[in-house]
Amino acid sequence: MRRFCSTLRIGGLGPLSPPGIPSAGRDLLDGMQLAVRQINNAGGVGRSMLDLVFEDTKGLPAAGLDAVDRLARHGVDVLAGEYHSMVANAVVAEVDRLRLPFVCASATLDAITARRLSRVFRIAPPQSYGWRAYASYLAATGMSHVFAVMEHSIYWEAGAAVIESRLLESGIPFTRLRIDSENGIVGAIDGMQASIAGVPTPHMLLLLVSRLEDLRSIAHEVRNRRLNNSPSLILGDPAGRTIFHDWWDAAGADASGIPFLAYERPGRLTARGESAARDFETEYGREPSFVALEGYDAIVVLEAGARAAGSVDPAAVCHALRHTEVQGTRGTIAFSTEPAGVVHQQWKWAPACVVEFRAGRRRFSSSELLWDAELSGPRPTEAG
Repeated sequence: MRRFCSTLRIGGLGPLSPPGIPSAGRDLLDGMQLAVRQINNAGGVGRSMLDLVFEDTKGLPAAGLDAVDRLARHGVDVLAGEYHSMVANAVVAEVDRLRLPFVCASATLDAITARRLSRVFRIAPPQSYGWRAYASYLAATGMSHVFAVMEHSIYWEAGAAVIESRLLESGIPFTRLRIDSENGIVGAIDGMQASIAGVPTPHMLLLLVSRLEDLRSIAHEVRNRRLNNSPSLILGDPAGRTIFHDWWDAAGADASGIPFLAYERPGRLTARGESAARDFETEYGREPSFVALEGYDAIVVLEAGARAAGSVDPAAVCHALRHTEVQGTRGTIAFSTEPAGVVHQQWKWAPACVVEFRAGRRRFSSSELLWDAELSGPRPTEAG
């Protein structure tokens, strides 16, 4: 067993350049760096200072595997982070082969924990939980038909299946509009527009696209057809990208009023979370997103695991993580394992809420809370 030495080396993963979402990677990195500094300023863990080495995964599985290889050669003791599900899903088998603990901060694809690998832990809720909560919100608000303009990928297909399954329970039709066909985005929007013509009841168009240029093109089509001014069509973002400035740069003013999934309750952090949020804003000049808080929490969890293990030995840290509870920024984090399925070394659950910015991009803490999965119901809104 490797007892504490002078440094606990943490390998961080996240997208810092396209085709990934750089804002997501920057939020992860900044949240992780803040936690590392605070822990080191408090004396570290055992006799060790924390050292974070962060690698850009670019939102690409191959780049993620290369990043893990570089971190392993650097001699890291543990791994943490990643926003893009396709990257995290690609690297977990290699992480397991390397026998390194990995705290997945933000990626939600069910397969990441459904593989039930012994060294993989996750903070973000699985897609089947968060996206079902989003679909429950849609059902409760009386949508007559939900469309999804979507790229072809395992992540979007899995999410669409979760949404469709929940909507069918309420008798709400769900239609996929695939932009990878020869008709592309224009053809997809044509099909939806024909379906909703003359129907006054509300419809939802879910934006299941990764590439910002696709989002920009969809927003352009919707705007040119003046569908964005129609009360019968609402855009939706179950993947929660509306929190990032990259999204607003691409969608412009059309990003206002989009209900999106967030793993944080507006204005409802723990005492630790409130302190971390203040320090984050002082350090970086912006409010932390829930992704930044996930990065912060990943470091907090690893520090607690190493402290409980009394060692940086990977097997000892993994064992400790299975039995450790620690206050995070949005609740008390503990990793649960059920006999089968997706809940395997999984925090059950981080908050899952549907929120929106009604009047342009604002502070998340002052956004409108529309639905809280824990309460299983819509939140009342004030008149006027």
